[in-house]
Amino acid sequence: MAPFLLLLRPGLVAGLVLVCLCPAAPAAPAAPAAADDPTLGLELRSDDYRAVLGRPPASGSRGEADDLAILRWTQRSRTPDSIIDSWSYLDRNLGRFSAAIGADLLKADPAIVRGVSAFLRRVDAIKDTLKDRLARPRPFVAHADLRPCLPLETTWSYPSGHATWYAVAAELLADLLPERRERLLQVGRQGGFARVSCGLHYPSDVLASQRFAEALSRDLIASPQWRRFRAQVRPGLDRLLVPPPAGLPVLAD
Repeated sequence: MAPFLLLLRPGLVAGLVLVCLCPAAPAAPAAPAAADDPTLGLELRSDDYRAVLGRPPASGSRGEADDLAILRWTQRSRTPDSIIDSWSYLDRNLGRFSAAIGADLLKADPAIVRGVSAFLRRVDAIKDTLKDRLARPRPFVAHADLRPCLPLETTWSYPSGHATWYAVAAELLADLLPERRERLLQVGRQGGFARVSCGLHYPSDVLASQRFAEALSRDLIASPQWRRFRAQVRPGLDRLLVPPPAGLPVLAD
């Protein structure tokens, strides 16, 4: 025993030992910082977007007949190149916008990728709620002659999750990089139309997703959470605008 403990009363020594042996109380979990989740405090309500989304065409309606005519035409018109292009949008990956920007987005600025992805997760939550309410079957489920050229999906059809994701991602990136706006929006549209080309969605699913995405994007970009995030990543945006030596690539239609 250390010499100074010999000067203490036995009861006090026992108390000190007990204090030392008792486990420390667990620390309270730290609240997530805005830097970890830039959407902290953002409020989006699915009911606010029901009107802009509308309802899908009813079974047997003229709207559904138009949808089916387009799907059957695209099925007959598919080419190996068009199928490969649709596959390139299978994963919802922000790297798909790199050619539109002229830089490797995933490597050049991971902070932008993490932040934009956080906002897109909030969009997914709203979209999933509305998709479950509307419960439109996929076209290949309701019409056996339609043969998708992408892996089958088991979720509902309206609105298209991929089309919504790509359209909102394009709008958010365009707000950060207005110099590349038209190129980014082109990729965003292609990400949606690929779902029609390969028969996973009706055209009206994608058109509704575009309206839905425009409304969501306006609200996101106007939010204090997005404005704060944009200010945080502003210093790194200039390096994304330096094109390759051969210039910006031509985007496929």
